[in-house]
Amino acid sequence: MSQSEVEKKRKDELRQSQSYKETKEILGKLFQNATVLGDKIGAFLPTRYEIFKRNCMEFYEKWKEAQEISEILRGLKSDVNYNNDRLKSMSKMLAYLGLVESLGITLMDVALIFLIANGKEVHTRGPLIKHVTSFEELKDLDLGYKLEFLKDERLNLFKEFINKDVRDHIAHLKFKIKNNGEIRKIEGSPIHIAKEIAKFWDGVDTMKLVFEDIGFLKWLEVKRNSFVLNVRNVEK
Repeated sequence: MSQSEVEKKRKDELRQSQSYKETKEILGKLFQNATVLGDKIGAFLPTRYEIFKRNCMEFYEKWKEAQEISEILRGLKSDVNYNNDRLKSMSKMLAYLGLVESLGITLMDVALIFLIANGKEVHTRGPLIKHVTSFEELKDLDLGYKLEFLKDERLNLFKEFINKDVRDHIAHLKFKIKNNGEIRKIEGSPIHIAKEIAKFWDGVDTMKLVFEDIGFLKWLEVKRNSFVLNVRNVEK
C-alpha cells in the first residue's frame, strides 16, 4: 500500500469517529459564521470577520510551527541511543510534555479564536480582567481554564487527547520510574505514557482533518498569500 493510500485510509477512519463528526459540526459552523455570514466592517467594535482576519498571519505562523514540530516529534524514536528502560520512559514523558505545550496549546488557541470571533467572551484572570481577542492574550490563560472553556462549548475532543493530570505530573516531576521502565505517580497510580501519546496523536490528526475539511487550511493559505502580495506591492 502506497503512502497516499495509507493516508487516505487513515483519514477515512477518522471521519467515521464520533469525535470527528461532533468537532467538525461545531467548528464548521463557527468558521462559516466568522468568515462568510458575519459583517465585514464594524462601526465601533471589530466584527467576527475582522477579529478572524486580524489573527490571520499568526494563525498561519502558528500552524506552520505546529506542523514542523509534529513532523520532528513523529519521527523521534524514543528507543534510539538509550540503553535502559528508565531512560526510554523518561524520554517519552518529556516528549508528551513538549507535545502538549506546543501542538496541544496551539490547537486549543485556534479553537478559542474561532469561539471569540463568534461572540464568546474569554477573559484573563486576576485583579485586572481583560477581554481576550488575540493569540498573544491567550498566553495568559492556563491549560485547565482553556480545556474547561472548550468543554463547555461542546468541544470535548480536547479533553479526550490532552491529559492535564499527566501533563501536570510531568511538569512538576511528581512521578517515579522503576528500573523496568514502569512509570508511577508519587501516590502510586500508574501512568501509561505510550497510551497517552497515542491518544494525543489521534486527537491532533482529527483536528487537522477537521480544519482541512471545513476549508480553514485553504482559507489560511489564501489570506497568507494575499498578505504577502500586499506587502510586496507596498515595498515596490
